[in-house]
Amino acid sequence: MSMKRAALSLLMAAAANGALAQEAPPYVGRWAVEGPDACRDGANDDLKASFSTTAIEYYASTCRVVSSRRLSKSGNDAYRLKMNCEGEGVKVSRDVTLIVLEKTGQRPDLMLQIDAATWATLTYQRCDH
Repeated sequence: MSMKRAALSLLMAAAANGALAQEAPPYVGRWAVEGPDACRDGANDDLKASFSTTAIEYYASTCRVVSSRRLSKSGNDAYRLKMNCEGEGVKVSRDVTLIVLEKTGQRPDLMLQIDAATWATLTYQRCDH
């Protein structure tokens, strides 16, 4: 193997490992509003949501993520998501900001969801940790 080919192979392997090593954004997971009791099986499903990098799934609607952008580089993680949502016969486009607050001794994992158009805010607590 030539020196150029070996160097190229190493660069490609490093790039692939870097892509695999990227962590999911901190908002990925199962969340619920109104505290930890809402996370229990059998609790009101209207209070639960599942967040992934491609979609947010609520009880009666789904929002597909069109784009996401990290807003912070340190401290609390904040992301701006542009989404196309559909549920109960209604289709809308929404922009939201998600801010994940780090877990502390006195506070569980919390996430704020702020609607860009109305400033309506929901507070979620992580269910899957």
